[in-house]
Amino acid sequence: MPTKRHEPLLEERVIYWFVHPSTRPPTPLGFLRDDWGRAFIIGGLTGSHYGGHADSWWDQFGLVVAKGYIPVEQAVKIKIVPPDWSPPALNESDSHTVRIIHQNGHF
Repeated sequence: MPTKRHEPLLEERVIYWFVHPSTRPPTPLGFLRDDWGRAFIIGGLTGSHYGGHADSWWDQFGLVVAKGYIPVEQAVKIKIVPPDWSPPALNESDSHTVRIIHQNGHF
């Protein structure tokens, strides 16, 4: 199996979706890295928020994993969500923040 050694784990300006299996239906969480080393969390159990200035995207990612979120792809494999699962529509505020990060690299 080939190994991807030079690609980032989570690319900047890409939303990665996770779900929390403790709720029914599983609660979705979007994770978006910016160009300044921070992350915007979309939804989840605690609601959308930007990581603090002292929190790196890696710190935020560690918290997402520690809180029990799993990647949607894995959730499909273990039948927590259906194969045709799609992320929820973003509310106006989240959509605005995501658009700015996609355009400028940061908020």
